[in-house]
Amino acid sequence: NDKTFLVWINEEDHMRCISMQNGGNVKEVFQRWATAINEVEKSLNAAGYTYSYNEHLGYITTCPSNVGTGLRASVMLKLPKLYKKLGVHKLEELADSMGLQARGGRGEHSP
Repeated sequence: NDKTFLVWINEEDHMRCISMQNGGNVKEVFQRWATAINEVEKSLNAAGYTYSYNEHLGYITTCPSNVGTGLRASVMLKLPKLYKKLGVHKLEELADSMGLQARGGRGEHSP
């Protein structure tokens, strides 16, 4: 009931596993995610299925940018003071300089 772990099927990806919670305990969020995806894989294997894999490309996904590991990880942080100090364009430039993507408060493609 606390909705800290969700699985979306056939939305944008074949399967998207989401582990989340308020606060800053990234280790706990990751442990919950890792445990859950390992259980999903065990269940698939027990039913005679495996993830699609190619020796050259790695894991096959519906999103070409995720081919290889099949993994994309993200962390959502609220940075109101930094946003107020820098403004949206400077904050995006700062994130870009560190190899990160700044996204809106409601995720990808939001303001």
